[in-house]
Amino acid sequence: MPSPTCGASDPSATACVPPPGRATRAGLGLLFALLIWLAAPAASVQAQGFGVFEQGACAMARAGATVAHGCGDGSSIYFNPANIVDNDGLVFSAGATMVAAQGDYTSGLTGEVSDLQNSPILVPHAYLTYKVNPSLATGLGIYVPYGLSTEWKPTFDGAFEGYDSGVQAIYIQPTISYRINERLRVGGGPIVALAGVELNQRQDLSRQEAPTGTPFAQLGVPHHTAFVDVKLEGHNQIGFGANVGASFDATDRLSLAARFTTPIKVTFDGDATFNQVPTGIILPDGTGIDAVLAQTQFSEGTGTLIDQGIETEITFPAQLVLGVSFDATTDLSVMADYQWTSWSDLGAIPLDFDKDALDTERELNYDNTHGVRLGAQYDLLDNFEARAGFIFNTAAAPAATVTPLLPENDRTHYTIGLGYRPVNAFEVNAAYQYLGQADRAGRVRDVRPGESVNSLSELNEGLYSFDAHLVGLTLTVHL
Repeated sequence: MPSPTCGASDPSATACVPPPGRATRAGLGLLFALLIWLAAPAASVQAQGFGVFEQGACAMARAGATVAHGCGDGSSIYFNPANIVDNDGLVFSAGATMVAAQGDYTSGLTGEVSDLQNSPILVPHAYLTYKVNPSLATGLGIYVPYGLSTEWKPTFDGAFEGYDSGVQAIYIQPTISYRINERLRVGGGPIVALAGVELNQRQDLSRQEAPTGTPFAQLGVPHHTAFVDVKLEGHNQIGFGANVGASFDATDRLSLAARFTTPIKVTFDGDATFNQVPTGIILPDGTGIDAVLAQTQFSEGTGTLIDQGIETEITFPAQLVLGVSFDATTDLSVMADYQWTSWSDLGAIPLDFDKDALDTERELNYDNTHGVRLGAQYDLLDNFEARAGFIFNTAAAPAATVTPLLPENDRTHYTIGLGYRPVNAFEVNAAYQYLGQADRAGRVRDVRPGESVNSLSELNEGLYSFDAHLVGLTLTVHL
């Protein structure tokens, strides 16, 4: 393994710990600079895929199998707070993961292919830990465990479900870790979650009623005729939770650990913006539909499709992770984690508008997911490590809610990475991850007026494909 800063082989060693005043000032200065960087608009840190587990390049290269074997870079604040007491002195690390996703939807009716429009996105992370004494450590972490960004063309048929959508949560976690004895460590801390949500979608005129009470579909308006563009957004709302963990060294070579992160509910007070989309449709009696809609739907006096406030709430799910780490040789460590995520907490998203007539609920009915993470780390040299890993996780979205918002399936991931510590005070870690999933049947529409279905999954008329490439980099300073 890389040469330790000091005392890594002896938990009681403190002689090499730098003077607390000088080290703390330097570390807090770096952290302050990073906080300025992280204070960007919330939408800029969204990531494809609702769960983001790549909270440090070392852990990412090991497929996130980290709960029983920390990386020493502060990322254990997220992966298992108990393990930060293993760090020596003051440790500051910062980095980001670039997520480049690609995918498409192939219509089973027309064969037309619509491509996902996502651009690569950076997801940042930062950690600061300080070992107070051989048994006590404190820390502060900033990371993004949940994020979703899916962008399609507004002309895509699925735009009526959503064409530019994003959800993210930035977790800020002060942490404390305590070594109970030479084998058992515990740790945890509260979480302040700063969250944002945005949904852009088109509304279908054929599903609306004309002023006479007759559905526009019966007046000859085609299905999926866009007449309004809707933007719903709420940013910088706060929720609270906690992250706790424990780690036990069963032998000198075998470690067992567990970590639990509570669910966090966030309530949003946001804005709903409505922009009329011209249809150009003229009814047989010569009436222009656009003019009628402008007077009846978009008028400040009588219309409901006017800019207004909106309330909604999202529950970011709980996580339970169990892990084991085994030192197979003096140079090779292997790790395995099992992860359960309570996506069933996100059953539906209520949308409460100022105009009560618009109130609705977005049904998701997600399933809890299960994941297995396998990782390995090999010491090539005293200051150079190679890592690799494999992940399999089940999908949260049931067949009825595979839409443009989250066109997912069971996923497999492959990871590799390197760690290099040229001097005791500095370390760089890099990782690459490929995320793949099989094509999955999904839908781009809701039930049409007068249509009867036993389940929304009957509307799955096409195939979604998706994969992603992720690159992570973390820089760590040991003071």
